[in-house]
Amino acid sequence: MVRVPNFKLIAKGKDITKTIKKELIELSFEDKEGSESDEISFRVNGIYQKPFFGDSLELWLGYGDELFKCGKFSVQTTETDYTANTTEVRATAVNFASPIKVKKSRTWQDTTLFTIVKKIADENSLSVKIAGDDFNVSSKLQDNLSDLDFLYGLCFELNYLMAVKNGAIIVTSKDARSDELGSKVTPKNKALPKNEIRLSECHTLRISSANRNVYNATILEWQDSESGKTKSIKVGSGNNAYKMRIAAPKSDAEAFKIGESKLNELQRGGINGSLECDGKEVKAGGKLKLIGVANYEDVEFSIKSVTHTLNNTTYTISVEFEG
Repeated sequence: MVRVPNFKLIAKGKDITKTIKKELIELSFEDKEGSESDEISFRVNGIYQKPFFGDSLELWLGYGDELFKCGKFSVQTTETDYTANTTEVRATAVNFASPIKVKKSRTWQDTTLFTIVKKIADENSLSVKIAGDDFNVSSKLQDNLSDLDFLYGLCFELNYLMAVKNGAIIVTSKDARSDELGSKVTPKNKALPKNEIRLSECHTLRISSANRNVYNATILEWQDSESGKTKSIKVGSGNNAYKMRIAAPKSDAEAFKIGESKLNELQRGGINGSLECDGKEVKAGGKLKLIGVANYEDVEFSIKSVTHTLNNTTYTISVEFEG
């Protein structure tokens, strides 16, 4: 059975799918983990009226009537090629004209990560999707940073995934390597999307392993305000430890969380890979298992980015992942 690639595109509440599909050259959707904004672009034959900066777009992708929603986006740029007679539109999941990109300076004290997320979302007229356990934040300075950059940095430091997608700030805890770290600060996050791709489905599949001197522990040191003495804590086991100075934490759990996040960062990237296959719903930030791939059947990879590319006859995805 031949599956026919399909999409739906809504602009400011109006369905423009038929108009775009008739002249479509290529449509793409870039789904990214981390601070980079998701982006869609489409290139069509013909000279079209320039959409307004910030105009809203909603995109669905798939086959036939089975479509999944990619999200909401705001128009950022348009490019018209008058010699080739084509128009290209690019839009991002974050409206870069919105207040979330305005730099601010303020201090967050005696609060929690999820409370900060909810306040920033409310200030920027965004909804919130959170998963995993909340975490206490004793004191954190937002020093001339936009809400987006500050929140991403804070989540990265505390070992959480953060993104702005479909009009919502999404924050979820990463999986902890609790067996290795011995800290058990972050429980295994069952909310992360899981994906399986078989070797037989792949048009291309490449995996590289780096022989690195990987740290197996972190040692955190800070100045205790009451005693004036230097305190320290170790996360993980082994002699190859990475040492770092931190501001005085509110608790040992907070120090463990910072050390755990740093150790996860140091241990990531030993295995990197990419694949291309027929289009399907695969999400950045989720987990990937490769079926039928020798030496990697038991490895659960983290998905860094997914690029969806569609025209009127083909639909493929390119996935970058790491372990």
